[in-house]
Amino acid sequence: MAELNLVEKANKVISFRKVIRDICRKKGLEYPSDDKISEYINKKYGMNVDDFMKDYTEKEGIFRDPTTEFYNDLIKIEWGENTPTIENVREFVAKNGYDKQKFINEWVINTYNGVEKNTLTATIKLADNVLVILWNTFIEESAIYGDDSYIYDLTNEHDIKVLRGSMKPSDWAKVKALSSRFIQWYNLNDGDIVAKKDIKGIIIAYWGEIFSRVMLYPSAYSFDVNLHVEGDGSTYFDDVFFPVIAKEIGYNINGDKGTIEKIKED
Repeated sequence: MAELNLVEKANKVISFRKVIRDICRKKGLEYPSDDKISEYINKKYGMNVDDFMKDYTEKEGIFRDPTTEFYNDLIKIEWGENTPTIENVREFVAKNGYDKQKFINEWVINTYNGVEKNTLTATIKLADNVLVILWNTFIEESAIYGDDSYIYDLTNEHDIKVLRGSMKPSDWAKVKALSSRFIQWYNLNDGDIVAKKDIKGIIIAYWGEIFSRVMLYPSAYSFDVNLHVEGDGSTYFDDVFFPVIAKEIGYNINGDKGTIEKIKED
C-alpha cells in the first residue's frame, strides 16, 4: 500500500477523532483531549477505534492514571474507618509524589489526636538508633510479640555478638549481604532475615500499643537518649515523653535547667 500523503494522513486523523467523539457522546463519556489522541497515534498505537476506546475506557496504556494506581495500592491496606479517599491521595501526591511509606506514616499519625499524637510527634524526631531502643524495650517489657520481633543494630557490639553466637555461618552471610544497619531475624518462625529501613514507620504503626505501655510502666522506658551530648543523663520518658504530658495539663518542663513553669492562659 502506498504511503499516505500529508493531506490523507490529516483526513484520517480527523475521521479517527470524529468517530471517537461520536462514541463518547453516545456513551456519555468525556471526550479525550486532542493531545491524548495525538500522543496515542504518535506512540505507534495506530488508529484502530476499538483498541483506542478499550484503552480509554479501561484506563490502560497512555490513559493509565498513576495516582489512581497509587490509590488502589494504598487501599489494599486495612485502614478501617480511616480509609483515605482519592482526593486525600491526590492532595498528597501533588506535594510529595508517589512515596507510599511517607503517605502511610503521615496518614497514621493524623489518626491520633491530643496527647497520643503529640507524644508520637516528639518521639519520631529521635534518631533511628534511639527508636530501635524504644522498640526493643517495648518488645521486652510488654511481651505482646515474640522475641524475634527484636531489631538488631549492626553497629552495636552486643547485638553483633548475639547474632554471631546464635546464627549459622550461612545466616550471618545473609545478614552481611543485606548491607543494612538494622535487621530482624525471625528465628522463632521461618528464620527469615529482613532489613529494616523505615524505623519511624514501625514506631508509628504500633504507636497505640507503645503509648499504652509507656503510660502503664514509665520506669521501664527511662533509657538514655543522649539528646545533647553522650552521657548527659537525658532519658526517653523524662525528657521526651513526659514533657508532652506536662504540657497537656498546663506546665512547661525543662529537664536541662530543672525548671517547671505553669503555662499562662491567654
